[in-house]
Amino acid sequence: MKTAKRIFALLLSLALALSLAACGAKSSSSGSSSSGTSSSGTTSFKKMTWSASTAGSDGSNFAAGLEKFKELISEKTNGAITINIYTSDQLTNGNQADSVQGTRDGTIDLCFEADGVWSNFDGNFGIPNLPFMFYSYDDVDSRLINGAGGEYLSNLLDTKFGVKCIGIGDNGFRYITNSKHAVQTPDDLKGLKLRVGGSPILTGCYGLWGADYTTAPWAEVYTGLQTHLYDGQENPIAVANASSIQEVQSYVTAWTANYSCMFMTMNGTLYNSLSDELKAIVDECGKEACAYQVTLTRQQCDSYLKDWQSKYNIQVYQMTTENAKLFADLSASIYDQYSDYSELISIMRGTK
Repeated sequence: MKTAKRIFALLLSLALALSLAACGAKSSSSGSSSSGTSSSGTTSFKKMTWSASTAGSDGSNFAAGLEKFKELISEKTNGAITINIYTSDQLTNGNQADSVQGTRDGTIDLCFEADGVWSNFDGNFGIPNLPFMFYSYDDVDSRLINGAGGEYLSNLLDTKFGVKCIGIGDNGFRYITNSKHAVQTPDDLKGLKLRVGGSPILTGCYGLWGADYTTAPWAEVYTGLQTHLYDGQENPIAVANASSIQEVQSYVTAWTANYSCMFMTMNGTLYNSLSDELKAIVDECGKEACAYQVTLTRQQCDSYLKDWQSKYNIQVYQMTTENAKLFADLSASIYDQYSDYSELISIMRGTK
């Protein structure tokens, strides 16, 4: 009889232990299908691998933005999200517009491309490039990157193109370099053979400023400068430095004539499929990564200019306010060609 009671007590204890274990297992598996709670109390997510494309080469400030996003999201999801970064637009054979289209279609999960690339799809994205739209980085930050202009363009990416803008980065002000003489006034551009970026705004500006310009492919520019097919070019300093332009140039004009930003975007279908918790993490990581990229890009610009002066004896001319006005007056008529975008222009200028 005593033996039977002991057996019954043991069976009852075992049943109670199994019941408590089952309750614990049930509570730990609650939540959305993409996430749960581990025994340590930290959030875990479904493992995913995303592709990310950018025009920048390895080590560029473009790639640095995506590398920071990759690092942050891996950290905040405990390694659940893996991102494969494809620099120089490898997934689209170097075609930036195709990388944007691939992100829209979902064949690419994320891309980090310049506003000029997006302007191929909608003229609103060319508006930041208009001459002397901004006179300082404070203008850029308050009106575009962290301001109403950036919000306007981010909403457009969502509503018109079906992609989620998770951050706005910096490409920078486009500086002039050349091998002939310092460019201080519009007269200094006359007769200079310059390679200019292919956007209508840039070609329009340099035409009005009197330059003899061409829109040759970027891959050919170094050789063209080296052989004096071109006297100079215009680009953000980080872009020029990455292609070793400083080796074949003698003068730099630092000014705020034309500015370019970057958009870090994610395929909308993918973004909308994520849990609210993971969306919030993506948003947070995107903004933090772009803020890092903005700071890095501006630090690189200052650092590279100092390096160019000390190592390559390049002369740097800082455009004066008076001389900048000469250029601004000559190119003011370009704004008339973009009257269809008057709302965004007013927002960008801070007059609305």
